[in-house]
Amino acid sequence: MTDKLREFSLKGHEAAEQLFLEAYNSNRLHHAWLITGPRGIGKASLAHKMARFLMHNSPGDDAAPGLFGDVLEKTPLTTLDTDPISRINMLITAGSHGDLVVIERQLNEKTGKIKAEIVVDDVRKLQNFFARTSLEGGWRIAIIDSADEMNRNAANALLKLLEEPPKNVLLVLLAHAPGKLLPTITSRCRQLRLNPLGLEAVAEILSEYYPDLSPDEIASYGILSDGSPGYGINLVENQGLELYIQLMGILSSLPMLDVPLAHKVADSLSNKKAEQKYVLFGELLTAFINRMIRHVAAQENNHPSPVKPVLSGEIELMEQLGQRLPLDQWVDLWEKITHKMGRINLDRKQVVLNILTLLSQKLT
Repeated sequence: MTDKLREFSLKGHEAAEQLFLEAYNSNRLHHAWLITGPRGIGKASLAHKMARFLMHNSPGDDAAPGLFGDVLEKTPLTTLDTDPISRINMLITAGSHGDLVVIERQLNEKTGKIKAEIVVDDVRKLQNFFARTSLEGGWRIAIIDSADEMNRNAANALLKLLEEPPKNVLLVLLAHAPGKLLPTITSRCRQLRLNPLGLEAVAEILSEYYPDLSPDEIASYGILSDGSPGYGINLVENQGLELYIQLMGILSSLPMLDVPLAHKVADSLSNKKAEQKYVLFGELLTAFINRMIRHVAAQENNHPSPVKPVLSGEIELMEQLGQRLPLDQWVDLWEKITHKMGRINLDRKQVVLNILTLLSQKLT
């Protein structure tokens, strides 16, 4: 995960922040927290905000002696916010704080690519980390991003740490798909479920990071992000709106496929540097189909459409395509496209052309 995705302003998750703060103020701070929710909605940002807060409030800050030696009750804190330019925060931002470790999928030195899983050796680093004393005399905090990417051996190694946690330790597990976690891990964590953000909150975050984007572009990226600021940032960084416009042009030509445009798009996604855009192409196409199905289904049941248009004429295109096939066949197409895009060893250009040809043939 890039620093930009991890450090964007946390918005829209005040309830989760308050639950953590209440646990701290009541001296019931659980040693392990599981933060769940879709990708890119702020799980890592919340985890780092929790870590920054605790690093500024060491375990020894709980209470202070009174004038006559009695222990005074600590003053409840009202926010997780900390001074962004404090020494502690500067160290955390630089990745140099000795009492905070982040466990992620590592680079495979043989292939030069990020590993598909968090392996047991990654988790074993935590055993050494928790075995030593705090360098700053306070909390030792580990963030696993994300825990549902651990393989079985790594999960079992983590389970041992959860069963016998050291003193003044906090483990924060992030999970996009918590159902993949061992039940014994889930049961040992206090859970915070984050929901997708509203369009206004996403647009505000994107506007902060990309002030040069027009209001219309911000609105379009906000809708495409589907409540995920992290995904919205990924879209902007990879010209996702331009790709979506090209995709709409291709879909508008169906069932007579615009072959030159199809080849142009496929060529742009086939070079080595376009791997992320290739992934986005599949995500944007399946997202369009998903939104189209919801729009048409709502129409058929005389319900208001839950779909906001990204571009002018998009709703009309959804209605046009939705009338050419029954919705169950669109669901089948969605599954086939998802499967084809997930086959990473195939030629990218050929995959894109095959998918577009499949759509053309089905709609003829």
